Amino acid sequence: MPVGMTDSQMKILYSGTESATWLDGPAEVLRKQVGRLADSPIGAVLHGAPVGHPLHPALVAVPIGAWTAAGVFDALRQPETARRLIGLGLLATPPTVLAGWVDWVHTDTVQRRVGLIHAAVNGAGAALMALSYRQRRRSSGPGAVTRSAAGAVTRSAAGAVTLSAAGTILIGLGGLLGGHLAYSLGANVRPPEVPNAPVYDPVLADSPGDTA
Repeated sequence: MPVGMTDSQMKILYSGTESATWLDGPAEVLRKQVGRLADSPIGAVLHGAPVGHPLHPALVAVPIGAWTAAGVFDALRQPETARRLIGLGLLATPPTVLAGWVDWVHTDTVQRRVGLIHAAVNGAGAALMALSYRQRRRSSGPGAVTRSAAGAVTRSAAGAVTLSAAGTILIGLGGLLGGHLAYSLGANVRPPEVPNAPVYDPVLADSPGDTA
């Protein structure tokens, strides 16, 4: 459970996204548009056909890991390293996003609702990261945390750190919805097939003689 969120708040978050029926119209339009990419050879690769499972869950590790590490290096007063890590995350974002959209096409109605909100939250987080990176590049110092003669963190540097911190929070929230989408709603998840497994028979299962 995320820090600061109770069970009831989590249930409200999940049920609210699942019941967002107002997204069904836009979702259908987007599904038709993104479906063109999903049906292409590139879409098959993005969906993970060569490896046998969706690529998006693996690809997200790069931007999330880079941006989380950037926050650590900001705290350690190593702004140049933090800036480069934010840049790395931004470079990894386009293929990650495209893979996510291709996966989204292969979902049901409720999953598409949650997926759209997941994408919107993550998109906002990535936008904040991009703004932070731009501000870091344009700041007078080499990165986010520069100091004045008096030793105080400059306003520009503090703003860049704030932007990336807010972006990290949004990415975390988006990841929470992504986890719910995959593990609770089973988006793009197939049950494993066990070779030569016995077929389930409800009549035999309820038989009094079955004491296994």
